[in-house]
Amino acid sequence: MQLDSLANDEFTIWQLACYQAGRVACIKAELQSIAWRMKHKRQEYAQNESFIFDFINELDLPIVVLDHHCQVYHYNTAAGRFYQGVHITGFNTAQLALEKANGRWQTISENTRFKVVEHALLRGKRQYKLMVYVSIEQQLRKNEQQAWQKLVRVLNHEVRNSLTPIYSMAQSLKALPGDSNSDLKHTMLGVIERRAEHLLGFVASYSKLSQLPAPTKHFIASTELQQRLKALFPNVHIEQKLGQELDLYCDLEQLEQALINLVKNAEQANEVTGATKIELVIRLTEAYSCIEVIDRGEGVTNTDNLFTPFYSTKEQGNGIGLVLSREIIRAQGGELTLTSRVDNHGAVATIELPNMIK
Repeated sequence: MQLDSLANDEFTIWQLACYQAGRVACIKAELQSIAWRMKHKRQEYAQNESFIFDFINELDLPIVVLDHHCQVYHYNTAAGRFYQGVHITGFNTAQLALEKANGRWQTISENTRFKVVEHALLRGKRQYKLMVYVSIEQQLRKNEQQAWQKLVRVLNHEVRNSLTPIYSMAQSLKALPGDSNSDLKHTMLGVIERRAEHLLGFVASYSKLSQLPAPTKHFIASTELQQRLKALFPNVHIEQKLGQELDLYCDLEQLEQALINLVKNAEQANEVTGATKIELVIRLTEAYSCIEVIDRGEGVTNTDNLFTPFYSTKEQGNGIGLVLSREIIRAQGGELTLTSRVDNHGAVATIELPNMIK
């Protein structure tokens, strides 16, 4: 009788036994202890569930809890607003206008798409579903706004750096008397011309970034790769540390363009510290290819804007080299990272590309 009571979550029904000692009394005491623990554990679960529902009610995201019949068991205030005040308790997924696409729930409300994230919620012996509505458009608009704000800051930085000296020199040229030194005029006009040329290059770089061609990948023997890189970078120390007998699977022309940009960045980084050595390290495996460009500059200092288009800390930089290189590598299914060296001063640009087994 005691076991049946515990099996049915009854913790207060007890059979009076005539045994006050011995094994029967010990079993009864143990059952009472188990019942006490089960009772308090059940109260703890109830408090946790109450906390979860109270917490859900405070959130601005629409959240619906479905029972094991996929009908609404609970919903928060935001979900009530989402369904325009309709009492949706007992509604099924069809009545909630939820549909599954590629294994994921989604819905549309007032021309706004929502993805619905499903989480399992155990209640007793039954599994409930916590459905969280997330606006796709709102997140896209937020990301778009952040991208535009960053782009405007970069454009302001780049354009201002070029237009400020142009404006200043134009004012100076205007103030010069007609019989003034012609060499000075020629110098000022030369600077104006170079800054204007830089702005034209800046615009051309944007066009190049937006019109990157699709890669054509093929196998390149390790020896051929080294020969081409040595011809391309005669002043760079090139070393292959792994996979001399393997091939690299890539669009070699585009990879070389990315490496040209990275080596140029390495040269500019070395100029700051007066160093000259640049290393290019190759590691090939059957699963991936890794190429590192190692300089001896000051290392990575501004990680926030590292791959921001058109952002550059260099006076003549257009901020396109790293971004273009990363897009080239990503188009081939790989990744480009830039980190500070841990063994010495400088930075390491690492290209990783997946390999295809022949």
